Amino acid sequence: MNILLPIETINRELDFKLVLASYLSGKGHQIYIGQHDFLMTLAPKMKEGGLYIGKNLFNLDASEDKGEKYYFLKKHNFNIIYLNEEGAIFFKGEEEMTKRLKSLYNIDFFDENDDVCVWGSLQKRIEDKRASNVSIHATGHPRFDLCKKEWHSLYHSKVKTLLETYNNFILINGNYVAANHGLGNEYLFLDKTRYSDAEKRLNFINVYNYTSKQLTSMIHLTHHLAVLFPKLNFIYRPHPSEDHNYYELVFSGVKNIHVKHDGPVLPWILASKLLLHDGCTTAIEASLAEKPVINYKPILDDHYDIWLPNQMGTRMTTIDEVVFYIKEMNRNNFNFPSQRINEKVLEYLYSFNGNSYEAFLKIIEQRIDKDKINSSVPTLNIKKNFLKISIRDFLIKIFQPYKRKHLIYHNTKFYGFSKKDVNQKFENISKLLKKKIIYKFHNSHLISIQ
Repeated sequence: MNILLPIETINRELDFKLVLASYLSGKGHQIYIGQHDFLMTLAPKMKEGGLYIGKNLFNLDASEDKGEKYYFLKKHNFNIIYLNEEGAIFFKGEEEMTKRLKSLYNIDFFDENDDVCVWGSLQKRIEDKRASNVSIHATGHPRFDLCKKEWHSLYHSKVKTLLETYNNFILINGNYVAANHGLGNEYLFLDKTRYSDAEKRLNFINVYNYTSKQLTSMIHLTHHLAVLFPKLNFIYRPHPSEDHNYYELVFSGVKNIHVKHDGPVLPWILASKLLLHDGCTTAIEASLAEKPVINYKPILDDHYDIWLPNQMGTRMTTIDEVVFYIKEMNRNNFNFPSQRINEKVLEYLYSFNGNSYEAFLKIIEQRIDKDKINSSVPTLNIKKNFLKISIRDFLIKIFQPYKRKHLIYHNTKFYGFSKKDVNQKFENISKLLKKKIIYKFHNSHLISIQ
């Protein structure tokens, strides 16, 4: 059976989908991992259809999206297993989570041949109320499983390199897209939908104001820490959708602050002594990896708080508190025990107590149609489609400068697969799963696994 695994953000999605494909390999399937738009161009060539596993079906807010991509896949005989990479589960309580889910996607698009997988039991209760045709499953998210000790060997070589390069370092992660969007202030302030009525306008401005304060507070803290701890390195890792150049500017000339977004975040977490964050998913990953976590939030407003990540670790509100904590860590040679995960958050994320790969694979196996044969895409079609997008991007750079910023923004999230990197990852996964994995690296946008 053909199985499509779309990717939007390489650093966040590639590793867990390589592992997922490796679990499914050797069973007669033809599995494609690729940039989500590129996979869409290949779907019509798969006459038997198959399974599409991912989230990249909806481009717009649920109230505006017409489901073109969903219906396109259905037209070509694909069933959907939908799993969102981020979003609603971060918000506190059923009411706020319900609002966010309703804006993320219209659950009525899905039919009885599809499945919607969610992060935890609370989200499942909400989606069960919303769903009329589709089955809802609490599987957690498999990428969080990779944070657990049994998977750490996948990253040993990368962790070693980071330690040799940066020695003792503290990893700092923010999540300030609402104030520092990768497409700039033009994107934030020239979107007319934000000003369609007074309520929307004020809500946008309130979020911008709150997020801007948090952003400058984190910059303020980072500069102070760099001065007070000159022998420590500080790795500032922007959110994939932020403007990374902004941080290069505000930290320019500071020798022990490094703005980095190289590769997946987990090796950086494992190599770090401490994760310092505000509302970032990496706090969940660090907690599962048993690393100390500080949630730095000088201003707390429950209305805007990204609740779940901010339950990880210890909350601090002043620079002095953070400084004292780091001094104690130094005194104890960074041997602080990791903090326990708060019991009340367990219903938000199945991955805390369960095996998400096991749960997710069970749903996939139930949807495998053994009567559907593989209809592999001819190599010539793959090369032709890749050439088309390469020419398109080249022409945009030359003749459409107004679109160039959008291209750079998307290329920051999907910068293309590296053959060397993919080969190393499959080698590590093969050792861990104790199985031979047959795969082909087609180009920077596509990998296939048998």
